[in-house]
Amino acid sequence: MNIVVIATLDTKGEEADFVCHQIARMGHTPVLVDPGSGGSAQVAADVSRQEVARASGESLEQILAHKDKTYIQQRMIEGLVRVVSRRYADGKLDGVIAVGGGQGTAIATAAMRALPVGVPKVMVSTVASGKTAFGAYVGTKDVTMIHSVADIAGLNFITRRIIAQAAAAVVAMAAVTVPAQERRPLVAMTQAGVTTPGVTAIKKLLEQAGFEVVVFHCNGIGGQAMEELIREGAICGVVDYSPHEIIDLLCDGLMPALPGRMTAAGEMGIPQIIAPGCADMRLHEWESIPPELAGRPYVRHTPTHTHFRTTREEMGAVAHYIAEHINQGKGPRAVIVPRRGYSMMNHSGMPLYDENANMGFLDTLRRELSPEVILVEGDYHINDPECAGATVELFLKLWATFSPQGTQRTPRYAEERGR
Repeated sequence: MNIVVIATLDTKGEEADFVCHQIARMGHTPVLVDPGSGGSAQVAADVSRQEVARASGESLEQILAHKDKTYIQQRMIEGLVRVVSRRYADGKLDGVIAVGGGQGTAIATAAMRALPVGVPKVMVSTVASGKTAFGAYVGTKDVTMIHSVADIAGLNFITRRIIAQAAAAVVAMAAVTVPAQERRPLVAMTQAGVTTPGVTAIKKLLEQAGFEVVVFHCNGIGGQAMEELIREGAICGVVDYSPHEIIDLLCDGLMPALPGRMTAAGEMGIPQIIAPGCADMRLHEWESIPPELAGRPYVRHTPTHTHFRTTREEMGAVAHYIAEHINQGKGPRAVIVPRRGYSMMNHSGMPLYDENANMGFLDTLRRELSPEVILVEGDYHINDPECAGATVELFLKLWATFSPQGTQRTPRYAEERGR
């Protein structure tokens, strides 16, 4: 197997050389790539920094002549992304591993994010710890971050062991094979902890009907990953059952929607159902609660995260966002609204139940949904079996009007290669 090793060799040459030796000892081929731009390489690279620079469209000398650190780093990232992507397209990359500090992590993970889901990606980093936000490094891809514990400034008792384990991990990951299965139409769903019973029931019913179901958490990144996979042709239908990140986008909550949310299904013209699961609560940190939430009903979801009940006006704003986006789409589309509540805590007798606020969502949809979009209202709760059954019945109705031929492409995730 060919394992690409990424490191800026002016500062991480010793560690990179150690990674390469570990991979070679296990009987595989390391391919050392240097995207560095300062100092001199401590060891020889298989793909030099000059080659990485040329892949960006400029020579290393031209890039360095700008004397702009941000520009230099961006151009080297562009070159590295192209080098790594080409190797994968040519069947010369079975996994990738990198070691680095802050800048090295930013550079290497940019290339990792350009690879499909399923390609092993291991990043040994000084920033994989504490309060560092990993979103900028991981994005929507399956990047494994390993904390180096000690700074990556030479080999020692700590770093030698951690880096050796990381090398063994990427080799083992690359060696994994998954038995081929019959390809079934793939349906995406969104889920929150407070909509899990409903999602589980729908998933089971759809699988019984011959579909495969992939569930994404409504944490912002999950929705973004779903949108990307829809555009790549991997997904044939969507049940957006728990679009919580819309309310967090509108009200500055902890898990906001990212750009492009609720656009991909309409652009691709695949069957799409939206429900208000978990869109009825704002998620905020307990230590930094916005003043306007004083006096509102709330539930401590975790010691740090708290759910606050939305108002009628806020529910109307969520419905407006949904109507605006689904109206612009094409293909079979619908919204389903369970009148008895939208989450576990929003149920008669529970702390966040507010029928008037719930109606703000439904009343707005009644006014704003296009006639092309089906609106289903039901006398059930979002986690009731009746709601699950109605949702699947509605999806099958939309599916019957949809021809997937010509819309599906090969999904952009790692495929098994003969070895």
